[in-house]
Amino acid sequence: MEIKTVQTKIKELRELSKSRNFTQTFDLIINLQNLDLKKPDNKVDVGVLLDCNLKPKKLKIMAIIDHSISGAEEIFDKVIYNDDLSALKGNIEEIRKLSKEYDKFVVQMNYMPLFAQVLGRYFGPLNKMPSPKLGMVINPKTPLKELYEKLQKTAHLQTKKNLVLQVSVGSEKENDETIAKNIKHIQEVLSQSLPNHGHNIKEFILKLTMTKGVKL
Repeated sequence: MEIKTVQTKIKELRELSKSRNFTQTFDLIINLQNLDLKKPDNKVDVGVLLDCNLKPKKLKIMAIIDHSISGAEEIFDKVIYNDDLSALKGNIEEIRKLSKEYDKFVVQMNYMPLFAQVLGRYFGPLNKMPSPKLGMVINPKTPLKELYEKLQKTAHLQTKKNLVLQVSVGSEKENDETIAKNIKHIQEVLSQSLPNHGHNIKEFILKLTMTKGVKL
């Protein structure tokens, strides 16, 4: 995949798109092939740090910690403590509200089992479980501000039951070169994480929020 070719497709998408009263996001859809997801080694679970934020607005991130971690309330969009997490058990209405309001969740390491017990069955299907690979399972020494900013720019490539990945790669406010570089970087990282590298990638499709996709 050549950067210039991708930039041409990005320009094509911009021309196809009508003016909207909101800022659209570039979404990358990746169709995989010849990959048996029943085998754990074939599953994709990797983070890719991009050159810009994933979305036009900052992602809202909630932290679940105890008082051994200081400064979290000044950094994260919401903080709840371990006792509050326990109290959420069975409160379906509040759990659904949190899942809709917040994009990502980070949790202190020793409360990850409780998080999974209370929220796992709801957050798992939404791909909102904290990923250790993305640094979302934290400890008192984790640099919180750095993590918060990094998560704004980290595309999480993760397969579930289907051979399809979809991630945001930046908003239409970004220039074409930045979006193209992000896509190229994703291609490189993904290829290295697959058993047969690029041969397991069938196609890349790029779209804006309100447009049809174009093949890259």
